[in-house]
Amino acid sequence: MGRIRQTSRLIRIRILNYILALDEFLTDLVIIIIIINSELYCAGNNHLGGQDFNERLRANLSAEIAAQPGGSELEDVEDIQSLRYAVEEAKLALTYNDSVVVELNWRIPPSLSARHAVSKFRHVVSRQLFEELNEDLFQKVLEPIDRVLDDAEVSAADIDEIVLVGGSTRIPRIRQLISNYFGGRKPNVEIDPELAVVTGISVQAGILGGMWPLTVSAIEMPTSASKIHLH
Repeated sequence: MGRIRQTSRLIRIRILNYILALDEFLTDLVIIIIIINSELYCAGNNHLGGQDFNERLRANLSAEIAAQPGGSELEDVEDIQSLRYAVEEAKLALTYNDSVVVELNWRIPPSLSARHAVSKFRHVVSRQLFEELNEDLFQKVLEPIDRVLDDAEVSAADIDEIVLVGGSTRIPRIRQLISNYFGGRKPNVEIDPELAVVTGISVQAGILGGMWPLTVSAIEMPTSASKIHLH
């Protein structure tokens, strides 16, 4: 980043970039980055991400299926995978809706008689339930922010902009917690979460593979950022 000057005083721009993502083929990921005059301060948790939130809801729905008359734990591999897909779809839908209906057709286990077996499951999941199931995990997303602010020796009030990147940052409760952490300030959510994460991973892969700068620079996105002079 360029330095911004007002007469002889240096103004340091502090941007907190919060990455919270999960891809089916990637590790859960929480990375916090603070940029101060091009210096980077990072903290993270690679054991927390979207899949952890999904697992809480999956376990809840599995218990609901087993608790129904004639119900049982899902045994068929395809049924288990179908439930995982249904949970992911429900999580995405709860980003924009207060509740969602989860429907699942599952195979009758051989251990159950046909007249008692449950073959169709339908359950309403509310955003409130999803948040209650994951509240302790949501609180953990703030821990790396504490660490990186401490390492950079700045306070929450010193941050000029909060940028959220990664699919799980769409979750309303996470946005609310981060906003509250920074005194009610609204984070920047205008960047395409998936595109930003994929581009960052591509650049990092290029660096680790020893292909910097030629191969990597070819995929870097153009930027409109420039130096700003205050008068």
